[in-house]
Amino acid sequence: MNATGGTSPVKAPHRSLTRQLILSRDARPFASEIKTRPLPAPSSWTTQAGQLCEHSGAPLVPVHREPSPQKDHRLHNPGKYLNRTFLCLSEPSLASFALADELIRSGNNLRDLGHTLVVSLKGQPFWEVDSKYKKNIIYHMYHLKDHGIEIALDDYNLQREALTRFSTLNLFNYIKVSIASLDQCLKLNSNPEFFNQLHDRMVTLTHNNKISFIADRVEHIEGHSLARALPFDYFQGSYYSPADHL
Repeated sequence: MNATGGTSPVKAPHRSLTRQLILSRDARPFASEIKTRPLPAPSSWTTQAGQLCEHSGAPLVPVHREPSPQKDHRLHNPGKYLNRTFLCLSEPSLASFALADELIRSGNNLRDLGHTLVVSLKGQPFWEVDSKYKKNIIYHMYHLKDHGIEIALDDYNLQREALTRFSTLNLFNYIKVSIASLDQCLKLNSNPEFFNQLHDRMVTLTHNNKISFIADRVEHIEGHSLARALPFDYFQGSYYSPADHL
């Protein structure tokens, strides 16, 4: 730990920030999503060099980053339509009052720039969180929405959650569904009406609850075809636009 109580750079988790576009159904840039991803474990030489820098007081040499994949040149002038920023968090972290206040300040700053902050909650659904934290999480979700911040449910897994669970998601503006998981779910489900039931349920929620669905992790043409066959409003994945390292 350093003097301020934080973790030293050498001992900090090896993670990087990435940003990826989310496109509308007509292929216009709708939002950018910011999340953290793990970096490769440092070599023993890198660790020793970092320790030397820490002992000498010199700044740690930045970790080398791989060059970003080639951007999709079909996306012209993305800033013309891009007006939302998704920030990925875990549900339990939203129990923090300090974090909620910081999100509100960030949302206000983005609003001054013409953007809307969207907090994308990932991990176990909030209804499965320890009851000790659930009250704070729900309170903060309402508090964020009162300040113009939108809420997304990330990585909604149809294999893990029943379709009826959708009816409990009145707090969410967006639901992100992994197309890879959805494809596997469809292949394993023996009910021939499952696809039609899913389609109808999504349409109902879109109309009654004002929820927008995001097809996430679309990596191949097959996933793209599946996502387009369902009433998804937005699309995300390397098939459309690779993630950039920040």
